[in-house]
Amino acid sequence: MLLLFNKCTFYKVLSERKKILLLGDINSIHLRKWILGLKNDFDLTVFSLDPVVDETDALKGITIHTNAEKTTKTSGKLGYLKSIRHLRKIHRALKPDFVHSHYATSYGLIGALLQPETFYVSVWGSDVYDFPRKSVIHKLVLKWVFRRATKLFSTSGNMKLEIEKYTSKAVNVIPFGIDLDKFKNLQRKEKSNDFVVGTVKALEKVYGVNRLIESFAEFNKKYPSSRCIIYGKGSEEENLKKMSSELGMGDKIEFKGFIKHSEVSKAISEMDVFCILSIRESFGVAALEAAACKVPVIGSNVGGIPEVIIDNETGFLVDDAAETSEKILFLATNSEARIEMGKRGRQMVEEKYDWIKNVELMKSHYTE
Repeated sequence: MLLLFNKCTFYKVLSERKKILLLGDINSIHLRKWILGLKNDFDLTVFSLDPVVDETDALKGITIHTNAEKTTKTSGKLGYLKSIRHLRKIHRALKPDFVHSHYATSYGLIGALLQPETFYVSVWGSDVYDFPRKSVIHKLVLKWVFRRATKLFSTSGNMKLEIEKYTSKAVNVIPFGIDLDKFKNLQRKEKSNDFVVGTVKALEKVYGVNRLIESFAEFNKKYPSSRCIIYGKGSEEENLKKMSSELGMGDKIEFKGFIKHSEVSKAISEMDVFCILSIRESFGVAALEAAACKVPVIGSNVGGIPEVIIDNETGFLVDDAAETSEKILFLATNSEARIEMGKRGRQMVEEKYDWIKNVELMKSHYTE
């Protein structure tokens, strides 16, 4: 009878949905993806410093608390700390099983200030690569957040190494994987004879889109029946367009502007090769999205990019514009190798970066 009671108690515990308070930017596609993956198994409540910009299916059935006006980037340094009183009221009323902050500094800091008994922190990139380098105070703040955390999460091995500079705690690597049903090769209805090079990245200096333009200009001299398509918006847009014009590529490079995440798979399928030539990159999810679409990827040999490109198998790792141009030319003139690399890329994503498996791994941490 004792054994039967223990079993019943065990299954009762499993059937109770844990209450989780997520802290993060509700408008981030990455956070929304986590919400969608977790909401069927947990009672999620989200606190965001900024109001919701647009509703999606991921947010249905989720309790969301936000500030009335945009807080990030508009309230001065550490302006988000003004939200702590509001957040404490939510925390006391909800009594969550634990708090999970997505981003180690802003959301991590206000999460730590709640002093929850169980506190998870997911590091995203600039919060560990840039923030602690600003000053000694910034470094101490990050270390304090890490000390308060029960568990730490990283999307890549490279970022894990960076996190370990500021803490002796174990860092759990859970990649931000790919939805394999959404990301797949969609054959172009009217495929032109042009060889298409492209990317989908924010037009900011850190993402090295200027490197793509320089490399493509050199490649196009040797392979004129080619064009380049660039999806994304950012502060460097006008400079990049000017650069294209000055290199005589104004009619060869097309800036497509902002694209919804739901349209990215279709956009990548227009390309014969995808480039991610960032100066710094914590992981490189864009490279995985391209690989899932069976498009070979050329990426800069920095940060987490070498983790998502198998050099000479699913694409190429490069160090400069000349080498990038050379690899693009190789793929343009070796269709069999290009197709084979695309197939291997898809296989790699299926084996290592299937989003469903990544979500299950996070759930295992939630249900311990």
